Amino acid sequence: MSTPRQTPAGALLWVLVALPIVLQLAITTLGIAVVGALVGLPERMAFYSLPQALVVLGAYVVFGAATLLVARRIGPVREVLAIRRTPLLPGIGLAVLGLVAGLGIAALLEPIFHGAESQNLDPGPFPGTAVAAAAAACSAISVVIGASVTEELYFRGLLYGRLDLRFARAAAVIGSAGAFGLAHFQPDAFPTLFALGLILGLLRMRTGSIWPAIGLHAANNGLAFAYLLAS
Repeated sequence: MSTPRQTPAGALLWVLVALPIVLQLAITTLGIAVVGALVGLPERMAFYSLPQALVVLGAYVVFGAATLLVARRIGPVREVLAIRRTPLLPGIGLAVLGLVAGLGIAALLEPIFHGAESQNLDPGPFPGTAVAAAAAACSAISVVIGASVTEELYFRGLLYGRLDLRFARAAAVIGSAGAFGLAHFQPDAFPTLFALGLILGLLRMRTGSIWPAIGLHAANNGLAFAYLLAS
């Protein structure tokens, strides 16, 4: 079966689909670097720097807004992004199974690839100031809520849907997982992120909705953030 020929309109659509993630990466990378240089903090201290934490949160707001705007250009937003109701208990059950599987795979891959170390997420000792506490709270909102909601809207909503329509469901699961891993720009962490992306994609495929994937993503990030601050 041949792949449909790409038309100029189709190519423009893919440019629009790529726009949200490009904006998010640009704002996050440049913003943290610039603000970090101005306040004299390395990137790993972003959790305790309120200006840097606000940059990250703002980047996720832009990311989510851009994803919604692109989806609106394509068609009904809820349909394009798979914002659909799903049975509560089965959805929770599948998300929990996915979380357990993801943690298990991460535990197996970490000794081989050292992905957690490569992400340079060690924030160092807590400074103990009110500003640092506010920054940590802002970072928690970004990591647990901002990243989970906006990344799922984009990768398992917008991108998955476009890949599913043009190619096949398997391509949508694998392609969205690959893009999810690559977008983090951490080669050593790619295997773990790709595996998590596959689980999230399978959850999206099985339920037809991004809500269970958002729940799994939030739980995964919440556990990682709590462990990071406690260690």
